[in-house]
Amino acid sequence: MKNHEWKWVYLSALGVICFLFLIGYANEAMDCMSGGCAVMFISFFLVITLIAVALLFWSRARTVDAILAGQDLLAHWIYSPDDSALSADREFAEYKEANKALFIVVGGFFLFAIIIVLIFGGEAGGLTGLILTCALGIIALAAWGAPRIVYRRSLQAIPEAYIGRNGIIYREAVYPFRSFLNRLEGVTYHEAGQGNPPLLTFSFIQVVGLYILRPYEVSVPVPQGEMDHAREISGMFGGGGRRRSP
Repeated sequence: MKNHEWKWVYLSALGVICFLFLIGYANEAMDCMSGGCAVMFISFFLVITLIAVALLFWSRARTVDAILAGQDLLAHWIYSPDDSALSADREFAEYKEANKALFIVVGGFFLFAIIIVLIFGGEAGGLTGLILTCALGIIALAAWGAPRIVYRRSLQAIPEAYIGRNGIIYREAVYPFRSFLNRLEGVTYHEAGQGNPPLLTFSFIQVVGLYILRPYEVSVPVPQGEMDHAREISGMFGGGGRRRSP
């Protein structure tokens, strides 16, 4: 498995440099009331966003490097293609619901920003509002398309899971236990039930806005013969309890 997370770190850093250059250009070559201030405002907003994205992928990249190097690796499980496909179907449905909730929060923020710039933005307010509306459309498209892209990628990914003390890699997706705007809250072992295999569920908290926390879970199927090991891993993270799978 290759660590593709560094690629996104470099692309985000490149975006930061480009928008910083755009801020400088707008400040020097554009009149504020003729759109210069609008360009600087939007560029600054995107710089902050890309810095957050770079930090997020930086922590993910470091986690992947550590796990693949074997540092504090607790388990490495490989699944059959049929088991992997069933898990992908279940996670696709969960991902769609999670994205819908996140889009409501982010979309509300954008709508508020659009209203503010239309009211107080003067001549440049219309242009700024149009740009923000386009950005909101892109986010909506991403919220709709991301689960489908991840679903297809999951079906094509290597059906395996790495579990370490600092994070997990499940079907080539990485989840650090502590990173920028993200942290692990607990681990629970779920017994098999209602058509689901035994699951080791990792519960996370993600910061999606000022004082807004979004909980989410990553459920890793437990292969046959690894149930006791999964219970031990759950106990290591303070989640010794056993529950029935929903």
